[in-house]
Parts: sequence; structure tokens; C-alpha cells
Amino acid sequence: MTTTSVDFPGRWVEGAGLVLGPSLMLAGVLLRAGFDGFFPEQLAAFAGDPVLMTASYGAFAVGNVLLWPAVIALVRRVWAVRPRWALWGGVMVLSGLFARSIHAGVSHLAFQLVDVQGVETAQKAVAGSYGAFHPFHPLSPAIFFGWIVLAAGAWRACWGSPGPPPWPR
Repeated sequence: MTTTSVDFPGRWVEGAGLVLGPSLMLAGVLLRAGFDGFFPEQLAAFAGDPVLMTASYGAFAVGNVLLWPAVIALVRRVWAVRPRWALWGGVMVLSGLFARSIHAGVSHLAFQLVDVQGVETAQKAVAGSYGAFHPFHPLSPAIFFGWIVLAAGAWRACWGSPGPPPWPR
């Protein structure tokens, strides 16, 4: 039986994700840095400057989606030496990225409520549904722990084991 290695999604896509993902997420956060981060103020900020807030949330969401190829690249490299660390770190990070994508959709809907029904009604709707359960919501903390596990696996793969690392030092 022959085993074949697949380099999906490929170096160029992984590299683009590694560069563009964090850059767009940072740009998104910086665009809304002058506003309080909690939803009533974010909705009011959208009512005051919809172009800025749409650009901010859009950049963050696109950056979040573009991170998956970079995560796959890191997982593949750690896997060569520390497969368990790579597996669990990768699963947690990707699960957290998926949860953030769901949250981006919820934010988009909340902003559309501002346009359709006004700030106060949108704030009441979001406040009334803030604690609603969604299957992806419990995955939100996974991204924080996943990055730690993946980073620890990368460190152990590179400096914590005998032999050459899975990438140049």
C-alpha cells in the first residue's frame, strides 16, 4: 500500500493566508479602535459611520477566513514531529475560527437591523438574544487554547526534540 502526501492548499495559498489573514484582522480592529467594543456602542457607531464599521467588520471577517490555510501549514509542519500537539492545536484553532465566522454573520445581521429598524430597536433585539445558545458558541474559547497548544507543539517540534526540525531554524 502506498501513502501519498497532499500539500493542500499549497504554499502560495498558505503564505497568502499567513500574511493577509492577520493583516486584515489587525486593520479591522484598528478601524474600530475609537469605539467601545460592546454591542450597544458598536451598533451606535455603525449608525454614525456605517462605511467605517462595515469596512472594520468586513476586514476582520475576511482575515479570519484567510487564516485557515496558514493554520493548516503550521499543523502540517508540527505534525511531522509532534502529531498530537498538531492535531489538537489545529482542531481547536480551526473550530474557533469557524465560531468567529458565525459571530461575523450575527454582527452583520445586527448592523442590518440598525439600517432597517434603527439603533434602539437593534440594541434591544441584540440585548434580548445575547445569551441565546448556538452550537458553535461553546467553541469560541477553543481558539485561545488552540493557539497555545499549536505554539507549544511548534516549539517542541523545533527545539524540544532531537533531530532536525520540520522547517529551517
